[in-house]
Amino acid sequence: MGKNKYFSTKSVFGQLISLIDDSMVQKAVEKYDSDRYVKSFKSQDHLFSLVFCCLEKCNSLREVAQGMLGLSGKEETVRINHLPKKSTLAD
Repeated sequence: MGKNKYFSTKSVFGQLISLIDDSMVQKAVEKYDSDRYVKSFKSQDHLFSLVFCCLEKCNSLREVAQGMLGLSGKEETVRINHLPKKSTLAD
């Protein structure tokens, strides 16, 4: 049985995010026009922050923001364009 090298260097969060199809998310964004007035924190980033919140069992926005701050420098592997601040998540 050969080793699969696709998931070898990614974190568990990165592996879960890689299973979400970009075209499916983009189709939903276009259907509901959810990024219409958004500057930097797009719908896909919001989806990934919600997945992170559920995976890490966060109880507050501060925990989500601080936990995602730990992903800084790894944005390419987890496909996050903008790491949210607490006030951005509250909006």
